[in-house]
Amino acid sequence: MSPFEQRQYSGKQIIKAGDMLRDIDELTPQDKEWALSVLDNFRALHAMPLNTFQSTLRKRINSLKISDVIIAQRIKRKPTILDKLHRFEGMQLKRMHDIGGIRAIFPNLKKLNELKNLYAVSSERLSHKLVRVDDYISTPKESGYRGVHLIFSYHSKHPSKQDYDGLRIEMQLRTKLQHIWATAVEIFEAFMGENFKSSKGSREWLDFFALASSAIAIKEQLPVLSAHTHLSADEICRLLLQKTEQLHIFNVMKSFTLTDTLTSANTKKRGHVLLVFDAAEKVATVRQYSDHEYDDAYAAYVREEQKNTSESRRQVVLIKMDSIHQLKKAYPNYFANIKLFRDLLIQILHPYTKSADEKNHK
Repeated sequence: MSPFEQRQYSGKQIIKAGDMLRDIDELTPQDKEWALSVLDNFRALHAMPLNTFQSTLRKRINSLKISDVIIAQRIKRKPTILDKLHRFEGMQLKRMHDIGGIRAIFPNLKKLNELKNLYAVSSERLSHKLVRVDDYISTPKESGYRGVHLIFSYHSKHPSKQDYDGLRIEMQLRTKLQHIWATAVEIFEAFMGENFKSSKGSREWLDFFALASSAIAIKEQLPVLSAHTHLSADEICRLLLQKTEQLHIFNVMKSFTLTDTLTSANTKKRGHVLLVFDAAEKVATVRQYSDHEYDDAYAAYVREEQKNTSESRRQVVLIKMDSIHQLKKAYPNYFANIKLFRDLLIQILHPYTKSADEKNHK
């Protein structure tokens, strides 16, 4: 299936398919097949706008002379789309804003804000519409998630690209430290079978991630979560240490081991990567495709998704990257790479573990 194929379904059909897929298990085989075919076609259309926005993003980053930015793009996984339709009754498939997503990871908050402000200032000159800005740095989510999401609606004056008009693309901006926290949450989710990002699961675990978020915010000189505003920085870190010990966090992280097929024999530098991450089997499989092999990559992506069951902890994702080296940095969760989070946690807690040891030896 080509990502550049023409739209096969009308807006009304896309909305209808989305409504049907809210309760996919209740559909007849025929209705399920039709609704999923609409979803596949609609999702595939986002590849072209994604390429456009990523190209513009790179030019803007270069114009600001910002270095060490990691950029990746991906098409949203089908199980995630279906879960979102199920959880949010008013959500329309046609207006879902993050089916096509771009991630940019900045070395610090100053550089992130430079890029964010450039888009805000120049939005009126863009042919595409900046629909809204979700600033989860100024106002972080209850879970502790931080980042800035720029939501765009694609528009082109070229007649051949009118099939893509109205498609929404989400540009996700994070600092390196915010990225370490967010991907760590996803690794814990995958191996534990939880959904911490949606603030679901054990209260103790949710409190741990929230405290870790506030402790990281203190390092970046950002406000802590509203739940922690009554606490001092020392109190937050001591509570984080307490949760870390209670939940045996470092022992849990040791269990996050993975076998992957990624080797130095993979010589393709750019293009698309089809990644199958199986947390239950602790295996990640990587297949690379060059830019001109995208049709094959997307077809393989759909086939691999069809192998998943509703309760599967097997994740399939199709990502466009400059290199495999950057892939592991942009999506460490798919390689169970928890090292950066572990090191950051050790750094934050070190003064408090040291003082605790001294107290115990008195």
